[in-house]
Amino acid sequence: MPSDSRSSARVVDAEDPGPRSRTLVAALLAVEALMLAAAATYCFIGVSGGILVPQFGLGLGAFLLLFALALGVAARSILAKGRFGLGFGITWQLFQALTGASLLRGGLYWQGALALLLAIVLFVLLTRLVRSTPLPGGRD
Repeated sequence: MPSDSRSSARVVDAEDPGPRSRTLVAALLAVEALMLAAAATYCFIGVSGGILVPQFGLGLGAFLLLFALALGVAARSILAKGRFGLGFGITWQLFQALTGASLLRGGLYWQGALALLLAIVLFVLLTRLVRSTPLPGGRD
């Protein structure tokens, strides 16, 4: 009986594009997670100081902490050659680029430039890791 041509024609996983590329990507994702956690902390302090409306500040802080946690999990996934880190990381960079552009338009120049620069660099690095990350199901 002939074997399935799809399973025999699997592409062999490529090597990582650079010797430290996964470590660099994971470190940059961790930096993004720490920046989101710092922004969430600012929201919580703003609520306690009366700067922010409690419903808005607490909601935004919880939202930022949730995504900071997801970025931490994505960084760990990148180090373990998991697929979650790639998918979530690339998607997150698209949202972060939009946020960075909005910050620039709103007059927050260094914050917007930093967000946009991180998004572009990480997007490029993450897409370079796609071929070297094993597909779910492994090899036969």
